[in-house]
Amino acid sequence: MKIDPNQPLAVYFAYLTKLYIGAVSKKLNTLEIDRYYYTLITIHDHQPEITQQQLADILQTDKVTTFRVVDHFCKIGYVRREVNPEDRRSLYLYITPKGEKVIPEIKKTYKAMNSICLKGISEEEKETFFKVLERIIENVEKEPRVSIKINYKQEKSRKANLSYAEE
Repeated sequence: MKIDPNQPLAVYFAYLTKLYIGAVSKKLNTLEIDRYYYTLITIHDHQPEITQQQLADILQTDKVTTFRVVDHFCKIGYVRREVNPEDRRSLYLYITPKGEKVIPEIKKTYKAMNSICLKGISEEEKETFFKVLERIIENVEKEPRVSIKINYKQEKSRKANLSYAEE
């Protein structure tokens, strides 16, 4: 793909996201989940205690989406919920032994995909890339916006479902 600097950057970021998520999903197609790998990693990396609300905040997703994803993880036995004894409205999330078994494979796949993405790029270029990426994010975070949630589902059409909410 030839990059046209006159096109919106979002076009290229969205395209890269679809390619990346699709490749990760293909590599992890033996797992009982077909997406939301990063959500599982986030729960794992924030042990011993992370609440469902904290997870939503970290992932910048709404409560309903977070609930559905966590509910799916609970149904397949990767995560368990426990009521916070100090605040019964709050639920702690824990990775189960079954969930622990898939974490190394998911992390290994992300590391491999990052290596594939950065193949042929010098250490100096990588350092510059990450600094520029960080600056782009900082610049856009300062802009007024509505919150857009993208839920890439593995469907025949592979269309992204968008939902809008005021931020």
